[in-house]
Formats: sequence, C-alpha cells, structure tokens
Amino acid sequence: MPSPNARSFFHPVGRFMRGAAETIEFARKAHAITQTPDDVFAARGTTRQAALRELIDQ
Repeated sequence: MPSPNARSFFHPVGRFMRGAAETIEFARKAHAITQTPDDVFAARGTTRQAALRELIDQ
C-alpha cells in the first residue's frame, strides 16, 4: 500500500489524467458530430448546431 505522502503526491496527477481523458472524449464526440452528414440531422429533426450545443451543455 502506498504511503500517505505518495498518495497526496499522485492525487493531482490522477485528476490531471481524468481531466485529459474527459477532454479527449469531448473532442471525439464533437468530431463525430461534425463528420455526421446533414441528412442524418434532418432525419432526426434537429441540426448540427443543436447537437453541438447539447454536447456542450452536458
């Protein structure tokens, strides 16, 4: 088991990695939305802008 000092040292690193992973996931979703054809959004009854706003609001 790591010492308390080691845990307190690595905690910010873990938060950084978690934040980086969340940012990458957001970018992947946004990229997928931008690559989706317009007719898909028309079939859903929405727009690309609305889908991006919904992603941002999550």
